[in-house]
Amino acid sequence: MLVLLVGPKGSGKSHIGRTLEARLGVHFFHVEPLWLEYYADCKASGREPVIAEGIARVHPVLTRVLDESAHVCVETTGASPEILEALLSLRPRSEIIVARVWAPLELCLQRISSRERTHQIPMEVEAVREVHALSESLQLSPDIALTNLQLTESEIVESFERALDG
Repeated sequence: MLVLLVGPKGSGKSHIGRTLEARLGVHFFHVEPLWLEYYADCKASGREPVIAEGIARVHPVLTRVLDESAHVCVETTGASPEILEALLSLRPRSEIIVARVWAPLELCLQRISSRERTHQIPMEVEAVREVHALSESLQLSPDIALTNLQLTESEIVESFERALDG
């Protein structure tokens, strides 16, 4: 089963993914380091990143992880339709749990400013605002919808247990 967390930067997707891994044994595959590596390679070679090229580099790694694990969780803002469509095409829809994660912009900005950034794609405040708006406007029918003002681990687990068992 692929668990796809879709929501703006700072909405708590990584926290939810780590909680699912710790409490339910869902492998949380953090894709941002792979994207950061791709961006660094582009910069080093003097070329602009291309979404389709990044997908072609990142998704084979993700596919291997999906083949090796019963349940895998990944995250996306949903701001790039290409990335979202590519993630949704990795498995039949019946094998995907789409979880929409939302938090208000100001809370997302606060979380982003206070978190460790080593494995995060850096973004200026205005870009975070744009991605938040794109993520909010995304037309998506989720299996699970979470408003993450301050979800507890128990609330996260309860939201996913039935979907993972079914």
